[in-house]
Amino acid sequence: MNTINSILGIFLALAIPLLIYAAPHLGQKELISNLDLNLPFWLYLVQFVLGLGLAVNLAKDFKEWSKSHIPSLKSIIPVGIVAALAIFICLAWIAPRHRVQSDESIFFSIAQNMYANQVAGSCDEGEFTESGHLDCQKSVHNFKTKGESFLYTLGIPILGHNLRWVFPLHIFLLLATIFFLYFAVRAWTANNNLAFLTAAIFAAQPTTLFQFRSASVEPLYTFLFALSIFVFKWAWDKNTAKHWVLLALVLAFFAQTRQETVFCLGAFAVFAFIRMCPEIKKKKITQEFSAFLFTLSFFCIPVLLTISYYQGYGFQGGEFSAHGHFFENIKQAWNISVNTPLEKGLLRNPFLSSFSILTVCGIILLVIFAILEFKNKNDKNNKTKKSKNSQLSTLNSQLQSQLPYVPLLIFFLLYFPQIFMVLENVSGDLSIEINQRYTLIAFPAMAFFCAFAIDKASLFLPQDNRLFFVFASAAILWGNTLRYDDSFKENIMYKRNHLTTEEAEILKWLDKEPEKNRLFVYSRPGHFIGYGMNGIHYNSLNPQRLRTLLQKYNNEVYYIKGLDCWDSQTYHKKAVERRIPTVCDRFEQIFPMDIVFTTVITNNYRLVIAKLKEGEIGAQLFAPQEVNIELPENAEWLGVPSNYRQDWGDLQIDKSVTGKPLTIAKKRYKKGIGTHANGTLNYNLGGKYQRLTAIIGLDEDEFCSNGAQVKILGDGNLLADTRKLAHGQEYPVDISLSGVDKLVFEVDGLGDIGCDHVDIAVGIVSK
Repeated sequence: MNTINSILGIFLALAIPLLIYAAPHLGQKELISNLDLNLPFWLYLVQFVLGLGLAVNLAKDFKEWSKSHIPSLKSIIPVGIVAALAIFICLAWIAPRHRVQSDESIFFSIAQNMYANQVAGSCDEGEFTESGHLDCQKSVHNFKTKGESFLYTLGIPILGHNLRWVFPLHIFLLLATIFFLYFAVRAWTANNNLAFLTAAIFAAQPTTLFQFRSASVEPLYTFLFALSIFVFKWAWDKNTAKHWVLLALVLAFFAQTRQETVFCLGAFAVFAFIRMCPEIKKKKITQEFSAFLFTLSFFCIPVLLTISYYQGYGFQGGEFSAHGHFFENIKQAWNISVNTPLEKGLLRNPFLSSFSILTVCGIILLVIFAILEFKNKNDKNNKTKKSKNSQLSTLNSQLQSQLPYVPLLIFFLLYFPQIFMVLENVSGDLSIEINQRYTLIAFPAMAFFCAFAIDKASLFLPQDNRLFFVFASAAILWGNTLRYDDSFKENIMYKRNHLTTEEAEILKWLDKEPEKNRLFVYSRPGHFIGYGMNGIHYNSLNPQRLRTLLQKYNNEVYYIKGLDCWDSQTYHKKAVERRIPTVCDRFEQIFPMDIVFTTVITNNYRLVIAKLKEGEIGAQLFAPQEVNIELPENAEWLGVPSNYRQDWGDLQIDKSVTGKPLTIAKKRYKKGIGTHANGTLNYNLGGKYQRLTAIIGLDEDEFCSNGAQVKILGDGNLLADTRKLAHGQEYPVDISLSGVDKLVFEVDGLGDIGCDHVDIAVGIVSK
């Protein structure tokens, strides 16, 4: 009977993922859709209560077991120093801010929806009632896992709807991750040096520190990885049904951090099978293993539903887009991770080459020792066969630790499919800054490999020098990290991410404003909902509803014109971004508004916050004034130069260098010349003109120029000098050309020619 129950449990465990994945192909996608939205919260709640109950029940057992696996306070002190240093860097040098605006806001929005409505969909539009309840008007699916959102949901009753408390919470998560990683490695290896180095090296990586100051899901992943490894050792030693079920609950929640995480669970399942089914040769499968596998499979249902619903979905484009570019992604990731070039004194990417190189060394050493261990075992089993590798065998025995190399290597090989799925399922192109967070998934394992290489190197030293070597190695690696303090303070991981900059500017503006109940009309209203504020989409507003909302919110209704509203290329060429400029243009023409805040974001678009109002018909924000100038008698338009040179693009007549209307200081001109710095325009006038009039400025199609300068020379003599021109400035020209034979315009980009689109509008030469 026990055998039948065990087989039935395993059958159900395997059937759950197969049925969920197959359901859309059997015409049941609507069922998967409903379950994906409505089941996760309740399943998480059962999982949380069951796990907490088991942990309390096993508390005394854990206390006894930990006596032999938790080291003395003296051994823990160095780990505490590392943790304190990591927390200092995070608090003193790195500002708390989203790294990936859309993704992290989705976690916030789902948390609000889970708490208010028990719906595991992102709330795309919603308003909070006076009692704080979220009236979500539009819940949508999202391919993000919901585990992190559920944790935020648990915190809302205590810490409130404004989820900015998540950022300091991640500091505590960093502290817990460092210690659990240390405890986990030490529990399995009984090697304090190896455990300390693993924790210290993991914490010393810039990517680690940056991500733990954000609300990304990857920090939660690393914490749950370390916790899973630690609980795995406890279950391995005790080998009871309760211990294995508790591990299954931890692993199932670990799977809720990223979709790809389910592909690493096989590593745990295989070794759990080996431990719990020692009599497999007699075809006996224990009930403990059946319970473990069924629990793991059942509580993985939320992530399995998401995978099923989104199967075949193209998550991201780019040069190395999802599917079919694994080896290109690996090659590119290696090139980026082993090069730490500086850009204006700052790290171009948050990776240190020493980390990647030491990782490879550790992997190579592990493979070598695993081969030697395997050969030694065969030699012992075959007494008549003499070892052909006696020297290597001797070396292996000298370097042997309590950790068997072959099982360790097998575990990491079984763990590897997850890394493959990350790089294959989502574009692994690390030149897109938002993708660099993916690497944190591999960092705990990479830190172990680095520590493994250093620890093995220390064994060649005398016993008395090994501890010093370990601490010195950790100090050197940390010293390498600390010398990039300016890169931390400048927050290099999001300095080029326009949406995170946009959000930071909005929040800075809000912090200066008195606290009021406001409604925001935005292309991504979930951003505001995640922070406990009201948000709706542009398309959801009409004049009648605006009147109602203005009354409801006492005229505190705001329009946000952000990244999505601009037609220009404001994003990474390899990333996928949506653009809805026509929607914004139409919105601005319908609804009247007053601008209350505006700023230029990092590249070429403005963030605008405008207060909506009743009254006259709206006018497009920043709609340029059309300027019509008639050509005077005895005058000509300044036309095509005799010859010209410019460092970017081609000269344009009656339009900007990018082919757009000539626009200077909010004025649009029909006639003129569009050029680009650096360059010169040469005219052979032959001395037949008396005067030149024109307007010179930077074209407002782009906002990322650092300024440009134009000098006008007549026969080598300086006739006019604009000095440094910035956006919004115009330089009127009215100079004499009497006797001038050669007229020259010299355009200077002042060092950086990026976006230096210079217009010479309504240039007129009079006779």
